[in-house]
Amino acid sequence: MLTALSSHPSEDIPLQLKRAFSFRESLGLDTNAMRLVNSQGDGLAGLIIDRFNKNFVVYILDARWYPHQKAIRDALAEHFEVAYLVFKDRTVSQTRSASHIAVDVLIGQGNSQTIVEENGLRFHVDLNDNLNQGLFLDMRKNRKLVASYAPGRAVLNCFAYTCSFGVYCRKSGASRVTNVDISAKFLQKGKENYRLNHLREGRSEFVNEHAVHYLERVAKRNNLFDIIILDPPSFSRFKGTVFSVKKDMPLLIEKAFRALTPEGMLFVSTNLSSISRPQIEEWAHLAAKKTGRKIIEVNRLGQDIEFRGSGLMKESFLSAVLLKTVSV
Repeated sequence: MLTALSSHPSEDIPLQLKRAFSFRESLGLDTNAMRLVNSQGDGLAGLIIDRFNKNFVVYILDARWYPHQKAIRDALAEHFEVAYLVFKDRTVSQTRSASHIAVDVLIGQGNSQTIVEENGLRFHVDLNDNLNQGLFLDMRKNRKLVASYAPGRAVLNCFAYTCSFGVYCRKSGASRVTNVDISAKFLQKGKENYRLNHLREGRSEFVNEHAVHYLERVAKRNNLFDIIILDPPSFSRFKGTVFSVKKDMPLLIEKAFRALTPEGMLFVSTNLSSISRPQIEEWAHLAAKKTGRKIIEVNRLGQDIEFRGSGLMKESFLSAVLLKTVSV
């Protein structure tokens, strides 16, 4: 339900947008990439706006925002230097593939790519590259936290996407990092992110393979890791098989535990709103018992600070835990 439009005249929308923008500026985040409007968390249900340097993307989750595209465009152009602005229609995204989401470019001519900075690191993004631009904004603090444990440790980044966790961990001094993803295209973008941050690619640092198969293989060879990162998609297909996070996460956690060193750490996360942190913890404790491990510390995590109202809506949800374990 779009409460913002039903209870406020349209002339109030620029004021609400300005308040949302000003709140983010007050946070003093060390980045030029952030969530500017988070749907009902900002009193603007059905509207999401993300900033990537001078490029901006607006997601419309409710059709009643269509008549207000000009007001949104003008508010952004007044408050920021806008080089590129794209509107993406997600009102029926549940029934469309990411490549078929309707896109309207309101500012800019084809320059959808840019470089963003985050905590002193650089990442390439492309606002016209399907639904996901190349960097998940809600994971910023989690990337930094996991990387703080990386110095001198071996890190396995499963479902690596464009390898942002890998960049963080390598820059923090990890002894080795392995980024695993089924998409060669995403791994190529990961290599580009490495180059942007002056990181030399190590041996077997990028592995084009299903994370489940890779975990099984390294566990059999006793090629263990000190830190394993599991941030799987909610749903994916690979060579005729289907991965569903709700169905497959328990076994995935178990396989990850088998690939950990005796005092290893496991980061697990999902954006699927039907999976809570307590559910992940329950799966983890069951997997620990099966694999002869004990969880000695649980760090409960979520989206970063600018995601106001996180957890109140499906479009803004993240269950994440960082588990410290020991073999028993």
